[in-house]
Amino acid sequence: MSKDNIAYGGQAVIGGVLIQSPKGWSLAVRDQKNQIHNYFEKRTPLTQREGIWKIPFIRGVGALVDSLYVGYKGISLSDTLYYGEQEEETFFTKITNTLLIVSILSLLIVGPRILIDLLDLTQTMKGFAEGILRGVIVITYIYLVGKTKDAQELFEYHGAEHMTIASFEAEHSLEIDDVKKFPKEHIRCGTSFIFLIVFVSLLTLPFIPTLNVFFTLITRLLHVFVVAMISYEILKFNFKNSDSLISKIFATPGIWTQKITTKIPSDEQIQVAIISMANCIKYSEDNAQFDELLSTSKELKNG
Repeated sequence: MSKDNIAYGGQAVIGGVLIQSPKGWSLAVRDQKNQIHNYFEKRTPLTQREGIWKIPFIRGVGALVDSLYVGYKGISLSDTLYYGEQEEETFFTKITNTLLIVSILSLLIVGPRILIDLLDLTQTMKGFAEGILRGVIVITYIYLVGKTKDAQELFEYHGAEHMTIASFEAEHSLEIDDVKKFPKEHIRCGTSFIFLIVFVSLLTLPFIPTLNVFFTLITRLLHVFVVAMISYEILKFNFKNSDSLISKIFATPGIWTQKITTKIPSDEQIQVAIISMANCIKYSEDNAQFDELLSTSKELKNG
């Protein structure tokens, strides 16, 4: 366990693992030439900063922004490390890709409500039906994407991330044989957020009236922040009361979902997760005990 009582989290990225702490985030990626790269960037999450970001519910929005920001930077850097430097996209290509993504997201946001409005249901039932449909779409998407080769590798790194963090939290060593003793599912995984989104949506969508397409898009975008606010508070309660019955009720569907989003990793993938974890510990706790381990990877300097 962390000597400074630091909580670590993370996510899988392209060819590796990202580990995050309140002091910053670490990345380890094995490129296609079998070279492992490591990187650390200092950053204080919004939820750890003084001001409005510590206010209950508001901090949920901060956590969402943190997750999107660090996740985007981590995936972008891992893509570069894994595939190598590639030809930069033109301005036109960037605009085209951005518009395509925005159009698809807009359709996914508005589409379920438009379909539900075709049914002869009460306002409350339409809200429940929309929430269920959104949940089905998300789970189906994850399941289908998970069948691809790239996603399988990503899910294996996801499992390696969980197992490595669990080993460290249980005060075991960061050696492959110790890490392999732990399950690929973790109670604090962000995948649990998927269940909470569905659950909170079921409770809140019935209160949003039927509007035209434009205002449906606006209200659903705002609804994302409402869901983030409420879900974050539920997650914090779960983490602080992990042995309570309520916490286990909320955690169980998340563990079930992780049966899809995590796979058993190889020793080589666990090694990458261990290096990312060791690197994050080194800079977060000013701890040099893993320097020998980290010397087997190539450090990418910040800046």
